[in-house]
Amino acid sequence: MSDLARLQQQFVAFLQGQPSDFPSLIGDQPPVSTDVRLNIYHNAYRMRLRETIDNDHPILGKYLGDEFYDILVAKYIENYPSKVKSLRYFCDAIPALLAQHEPFAQYPILSPLAAFERALLTAFDAKDAAIINMNELATLPGEQWPDITLTFHPSVTIFEETINAVTTWQHLKSEQAPPTPQAHEYPLYWMIWRTPERLTEFRNIAPPEQVLFNHFARGGNFADGCELLADYFSVDEVPAHAVQFLQTWINAGIIAKLN
Repeated sequence: MSDLARLQQQFVAFLQGQPSDFPSLIGDQPPVSTDVRLNIYHNAYRMRLRETIDNDHPILGKYLGDEFYDILVAKYIENYPSKVKSLRYFCDAIPALLAQHEPFAQYPILSPLAAFERALLTAFDAKDAAIINMNELATLPGEQWPDITLTFHPSVTIFEETINAVTTWQHLKSEQAPPTPQAHEYPLYWMIWRTPERLTEFRNIAPPEQVLFNHFARGGNFADGCELLADYFSVDEVPAHAVQFLQTWINAGIIAKLN
């Protein structure tokens, strides 16, 4: 390791509150002491990390309130130091911290609420991709239908919810009091995606649509997808429902390619 790389490593360790020889390598420059200068860097670093959490999780911050939010920020910076160059990914482990660390773990709404916020961010930041239009589906030869597979837009994902996190997010977003946390008897599924206008959208989807989406996302074809839908609809109804799902996805702009 070069001297410069070693110095940089020591500096990062100091900023993150880890054992470091960096302070001993800095000489005095009166009238500002070494300790004061180092504290300026240390505090600025932590403030930048806090700003990142503030920007990524405004709704979580509203739910927690100032006192608990300050505890979250301190615990997160201490337990999950930044390990990548981009701050875009710095907060990825916040849902894990909320699920595993007290005093947050006793509140089961917190981790899913944070996970939903991160899912929205991930959709917004996803790569660009072309999307198909309805004409491509309408002109598909009938003999090709059984074998078609789909490539979805990179932004689309399914958020599985076992407690009313999304409704809580919606209430807080619209400046309403959040509902009482309530676990669902069965999971709910929310499709999240970024529109061609670069707006992040989400909607609740029923199990048949979720099953078909996951099937296509794993590379499955149309014929096998129809077989899965037979668990929810009569055999005669399956093709119409399958096509309707495809049309809904095309209109939403989440299908990048028919294969």
